[in-house]
Amino acid sequence: MNHDRVKCRFSYDSSIREFASCIFILGGRNVYEFIRINIPGLLPSLTVIQALIDSSTNNLQEGEFRYDAMSDYLSSKRSKFVFAAEDCTSVIPKITYNVQSNTFTGFTPPLKDGLPQINTFSTESFSKLEHWSSTLAISNLLNVHMIQPITVASNSCSPFLLSAYGTDNRFITEDIILRWVNMVDECVKREINLVGFATDCDSRYLRSMRLLMGFFATMSNQKFHQRKNAFHVNIPPLRNRLLSSTASMMMGDHIITVDHLLQLIKSSSSKLIHNLVKSDIRPKDRQNYPSCEKISSEAALNALSSVPYSKATQIYLQIIRNTRFAFISTETSYVDRIYFAWLNVFIIRFWRIWLNKKKKSDLDSALDRLNSSNQDIKINTKRQYFMSLPALFSMEINSHTLVYIALLVMQHQLPEECLNISLFNSQSCERQFRLCRAMSGPFSSIVNFTVHQFIQRVKKLSYLHSIKYQNNNNSNNTDSDANLLFPKHHKHPESVQPGRNASLSSSVKPLTIEMIEESISKAYSNASRLMCEVNLYQHHEIPPLDEMSRLASLQLQKLEIVESSIPGESELDMESDSDDSNSEEEIVTTEDESSDEDSILNDEVLSDNLTAVSAVTYQGMRVFDSINPNLSKSYFVININGTKKYLHKQTAVWLLSNEKPTISSDRLRRFMTNRKT
Repeated sequence: MNHDRVKCRFSYDSSIREFASCIFILGGRNVYEFIRINIPGLLPSLTVIQALIDSSTNNLQEGEFRYDAMSDYLSSKRSKFVFAAEDCTSVIPKITYNVQSNTFTGFTPPLKDGLPQINTFSTESFSKLEHWSSTLAISNLLNVHMIQPITVASNSCSPFLLSAYGTDNRFITEDIILRWVNMVDECVKREINLVGFATDCDSRYLRSMRLLMGFFATMSNQKFHQRKNAFHVNIPPLRNRLLSSTASMMMGDHIITVDHLLQLIKSSSSKLIHNLVKSDIRPKDRQNYPSCEKISSEAALNALSSVPYSKATQIYLQIIRNTRFAFISTETSYVDRIYFAWLNVFIIRFWRIWLNKKKKSDLDSALDRLNSSNQDIKINTKRQYFMSLPALFSMEINSHTLVYIALLVMQHQLPEECLNISLFNSQSCERQFRLCRAMSGPFSSIVNFTVHQFIQRVKKLSYLHSIKYQNNNNSNNTDSDANLLFPKHHKHPESVQPGRNASLSSSVKPLTIEMIEESISKAYSNASRLMCEVNLYQHHEIPPLDEMSRLASLQLQKLEIVESSIPGESELDMESDSDDSNSEEEIVTTEDESSDEDSILNDEVLSDNLTAVSAVTYQGMRVFDSINPNLSKSYFVININGTKKYLHKQTAVWLLSNEKPTISSDRLRRFMTNRKT
């Protein structure tokens, strides 16, 4: 199109600009410039592409909750029911100047009613930035809120990024509750039904979940649980309890230990039997879901039956497997989801009631007798013989929520699409993190990002998804040359029909109370049989279902939360679900932390004057005698040895930094660590 034009008269239509944007986002700057330079006139300059990405429709500020943009997105998807997910990930703790908003990103934004305050860190004073740098916390975590639309063809509907902001993890239960209630209210204003929330098993989130649901927890003058919305918590990593060095779980006259899996691997002549390797059993990544799939697969469970005294370990792995089928698998019917979830609930209830009846001295003696490794195991409390309490409450809450959603659907208060439980998790946040890390480029050793870099990458992803969506909608256009074609992964179906999802199979056979009761009764019967196999109970000792429910209720009442105000994080009543510290997630710096103290300046000496600077020119630094007036907002006016200078705000950030922070998942840092070892 531009082959017969001079360079200053090149023009590009919308389809070419979209095509160029896709090349830039998918290939990176180097690929884009290589093509643009070698094929003149084919692609516009990067300035044009960046302007498209920074358009108002893709605008995202740190801490902003984009409810209006969410409403427009849901209207395009014809959805009025959504599910919210929230999760955190580690980021590089670094301050960055944002030219568009004239703010500094990286400081931890203050919370008001649980919501981060936007555009808080904007100043025209160098001394104020210096004061912030020496006194305020820098975000080492990124908190993300994703909205999953619930439609008839839910699998083809991408989640929407509602908000993203940095945090230092210093928030309390009250902040979470106020934030969630605000999200529900904002959705109601826009006639959007927020069905529930998903998050990890942080004790503050779990406490908030219990208070909002009224699940053995009450808060004076608050009736959040009377809302119609169902709340849901994400499945905790049960495998981590199995790998814990501080817990020695016991079920009847059997112990639950990872040694049974190690024995299986060592004794088997071929991996074809169980498909396991040692890295599946002891993964470095504690959030590795594929390893959970492998150790709880049918092949692994069948092979484990040949290992002596491993029945309790098999049952524990069945709990993980049942959790996958109940909440994660897309092929499980809704009635079966209820069965697998309540099978876990009854196993856990039997187990906990049995432990509470036992004396700790008897349990210690039994552990010494059953411990074949001859290791000196120190057990301080009876809790170490059981799964973590967050896992217990997560299983109870999730299972009750499954039944609650089914009842709302049967009463026509929720549409049938809400039975698509496999979407109700926080994996949408994890996918967003993975996509942003993958955008580092092939020539970069850094796979992580700062808060500012994440926001910039999300803008690119948002624009790319909008192009994909628009071209997919125009796929029936007779002028096929006007549409962009995107490669599709072989695991992604061409289209998802409403009847293809097994979770929605009830559209053929509607759910009934009788079906739910039958499924729960079947789960109780099978749980009773499993408990007898590990001598937890004898057949004649199994109580009726009603009696079991009464005993379980009494046990949970001992952990009931009753409060007139929401406590801080130091008052939490349960241990963390993470049993061992994970140094992989710790923040590391290139210099000793004690150097931070040298950079903290007294408020009384802060000023916009820099003295004892001997240099006259500042090569490579944006320090100027004069600047373009249109760019004045991006510069500080300072005095250097009595001379007026203009200091760029990003240069000011560099000037106040004493170290280069990184986090341990940097590929280069991992390589250097391995070489040392």
